[in-house]
Amino acid sequence: LERALADKTALLAEVHHRVKNNLQVISSLLNLQRRVAPAGAQDVLGESQVRVRAMALIHELLYERGEAASISLTGYLQRLVRLLQESNGSADAAIRLAFHHDGAEITLDAQRAVPCGLLVAELVTNAGKHAFSGRSAGRIDVELAPHDDGVRLSVVDDGIGLPDGLEPGRTRSLGFQLIPMLVEQMNAKLRIDGRSGARFDLYFLP
Repeated sequence: LERALADKTALLAEVHHRVKNNLQVISSLLNLQRRVAPAGAQDVLGESQVRVRAMALIHELLYERGEAASISLTGYLQRLVRLLQESNGSADAAIRLAFHHDGAEITLDAQRAVPCGLLVAELVTNAGKHAFSGRSAGRIDVELAPHDDGVRLSVVDDGIGLPDGLEPGRTRSLGFQLIPMLVEQMNAKLRIDGRSGARFDLYFLP
């Protein structure tokens, strides 16, 4: 039984390693296509590349930990925020992107880690594109903290706020169309406040 378990663990680690490598190849192909694409398509390809890299990062962490069941959500978000700093408009020094947590180690099962990472990527990318229209500077914060018996994950900006009547899932933006589906996949609850800047609070059990 111990040998069978060791073999299974090694196999799962190899699977995560190969999936990560394949996703990195897809990301590289998107980057090559982006270089020769028309100007209007470059942003769309760049956003797709960010989504692929967010998923690849999960498999990279699972491979590094040698575990298939869960990842450190704290560690994942730290690395995801660095990736987003390099990938979007948030890398601009005038728009500051930061990750905040209280030091508590929070883990999340691998199945829900993918929609969680995609949600954060979509919200940060959308904030970088739309929150600071007409402004030369701004701030986007990703926050992770225990909340009651669960976890609160927030993406907050100090931008111009959200348009009246804006509902995720009912806009032309692909990112906002994805949000309700990703929230459902996480078995989470989402609260939105767009009155002073924009605040997206995601509540779920780890």
